[in-house]
Amino acid sequence: MLYFAEANGADAEADAVVVPAENILGIHPTAATTCNVYYKHTKVVEGTDADATFNYVELTYTSGKFKEVCEAIAGAMNGAPATNSGFVVVADGDNSKFISPHISAALLAIGDSNVNPDD
Repeated sequence: MLYFAEANGADAEADAVVVPAENILGIHPTAATTCNVYYKHTKVVEGTDADATFNYVELTYTSGKFKEVCEAIAGAMNGAPATNSGFVVVADGDNSKFISPHISAALLAIGDSNVNPDD
């Protein structure tokens, strides 16, 4: 399970999400300092109109460190960090804890028809 949270208290809808590692679809850079981690959302039924929406977390990171961010996430998905619970914090904006020292923020977009959560 991969945990992502914005710096909003993780106490309301779209403040945080826990995604099974097998639901990660891919990671796409959107700028020199941001990328989107796309995932299958458990509430979206494939083959429905909702299936046309995007579910992702936008991560902000040090310029030019996309590869390192991807390596950290892939390592976590493949069990590289030793955890007893199987719960991996990828981005916790509330507590400033990130899987990579290059990541500095997360922004969630659930059921968005746009690939830019700032829009």
